[in-house]
Amino acid sequence: MSLLATQSQREVLRARHRVLAAMHNQATQQGRYLGGRPPYGYQLVDAGPHPNPTDARWGRRLQRLAPDPRTAPHVAWIFRQRLAGHSVASIARDLNERGVPCPSSADPDRNRHRTRGAWTLRTVAVILTNPRYTGRQTWNRRTTDTRGPAATPALSAKAAHPALVTEQDFITAQQIRAARPASDGRARRFALAGLIHCGVCDRRLDSHWNHGRATYRCRHGYNSTQCAGQSRPKTLYIREDYLVEEISIRLAEEGNDGHDTPELDRPRHRRVAAPLRESRKIIVYNHAGWRLKEIDSS
Repeated sequence: MSLLATQSQREVLRARHRVLAAMHNQATQQGRYLGGRPPYGYQLVDAGPHPNPTDARWGRRLQRLAPDPRTAPHVAWIFRQRLAGHSVASIARDLNERGVPCPSSADPDRNRHRTRGAWTLRTVAVILTNPRYTGRQTWNRRTTDTRGPAATPALSAKAAHPALVTEQDFITAQQIRAARPASDGRARRFALAGLIHCGVCDRRLDSHWNHGRATYRCRHGYNSTQCAGQSRPKTLYIREDYLVEEISIRLAEEGNDGHDTPELDRPRHRRVAAPLRESRKIIVYNHAGWRLKEIDSS
């Protein structure tokens, strides 16, 4: 390869990085909508003339997301159902039974590549994990680049369009697992689900019902299809009632146990979980004990 060709490739790469860096900045700092299909629940509306003088002379205008009155209520309903502990499967099933149009049916012109006319697990799961519903703009969420400005997904620093769900409810929805029915038909509820992380491998501990009580465990990625091996760390295991007792003592010492709020009638394990979620803290647990850790809000 000639030196001229190598220099030309480098110039193209630098130009590409400059464009991607600009787009990343437009999304994070300006909250600008950078194209693509609007997510289910939103529609595109005019946002004024383009800030670039050349684009403005050509008549180009900016667009932004606004709630779609036909589909936005369904998005809010999906999050309410999830926050109430319903599984993704039951949410999808209910939507299909009520004849609610799925994204490909609600906007067929923008979804010609999709032929399904019903809600699926993936469709509901994608909605529940899309931060755009909090009002923040995103860009490049599914990046495959490992270097340069395109290596990091962009999330706007502030709200860029009306939210369909609060940020706190969105965060809580990411941590919820559906209540599991027991043999007697009653729901098994895990108050600390999603809040306990393994201090050995950093995975979230699995919710596990054992001897009639809520427990949590981490097998460090091991499953029954793998050989155990001598190097695999010992499985972590903790009972919810033990952990709640210790954390409630810590929160009481810090004056954050909820005893001065109207939630006194709620069980202790729920009074413990709420302050942790509100203060964006998780529990890091290993064989030596546990500690509270604040999680990054960015």
